[in-house]
Amino acid sequence: MTVISVREVSPLPGGAEEAEERCKQAAAIMTKHGANAWVARVVAGDRSGAGAMDVYGAYPSFSAGAKSFQAFSADPDMIALRNKAQTAQVADMRGPWVGRLIFGEPASAPRPISVHRDYQMSRSNMPAVMELAPQLNKLMGSQDVNVAIGQVIHGEDHEMMRVIYRFKSMDHWGETLDHMSVNEEFVSLVMKADELGTLKKSRVLQTI
Repeated sequence: MTVISVREVSPLPGGAEEAEERCKQAAAIMTKHGANAWVARVVAGDRSGAGAMDVYGAYPSFSAGAKSFQAFSADPDMIALRNKAQTAQVADMRGPWVGRLIFGEPASAPRPISVHRDYQMSRSNMPAVMELAPQLNKLMGSQDVNVAIGQVIHGEDHEMMRVIYRFKSMDHWGETLDHMSVNEEFVSLVMKADELGTLKKSRVLQTI
């Protein structure tokens, strides 16, 4: 099991550069206390165009996440960073919301590009999703694309199911999209997913 925390950061006008630096500092502090943390910028799709970023933390269990959260929250550097956010605000932050991967794991090798496709779906349909997941994983694996599926544990939308595709580069993303958009097996899987839930949002992110 992998537990994921997500902090969504939207820079204020003129604050993008400083917001990025603070996000990277926060991720470094989280990493120091046991998180697998990284920062990604939204480059296309939902939330793009304003320098939006996400700060992620990955943990092997909820207990590991709880211990890490307590440790980095008490770190003097994190406290100073939070104080700076209050006295010299450069961005709005939502979260953290917490989820878990129900299929797949974080990429074992760095994957700088990822695509998120967020479905609104009743949890009663999750068993059917898990039946489709191995087919999707095998199909995308033929293009060397890493696949994971996550669901919300603590957050605003408990009917959100996220499918995550991870790519080696922007070129790899483009080549895969060209191939899969005309692949009958992939199109069939997408249509089956549409019967289980409604695709609400999607975005492309680049690790920074």
